[in-house]
Amino acid sequence: MTHLSNGTVATDIDANDDNAALSAQGYTIRHIETYHRDIDVSCIVWDAPAITEADLPF
Repeated sequence: MTHLSNGTVATDIDANDDNAALSAQGYTIRHIETYHRDIDVSCIVWDAPAITEADLPF
C-alpha cells in the first residue's frame, strides 16, 4: 500500500486485506491501472473519503 501526499492511496489488486480495510474506511476506487511489461501488474488507485461536517472539530 502506498499513501500519496494528496490523500490518494494505491494498492496491489491482489492485496485483499488492504483493499477490504480501505473500502471499510470509506475510500472509493478512482481507477484500476495495469502495466504491461515483462509481467502484468495491476493496482487500484483509491480516493480518500470525503470529509463531512460531522468530521470537523468545531
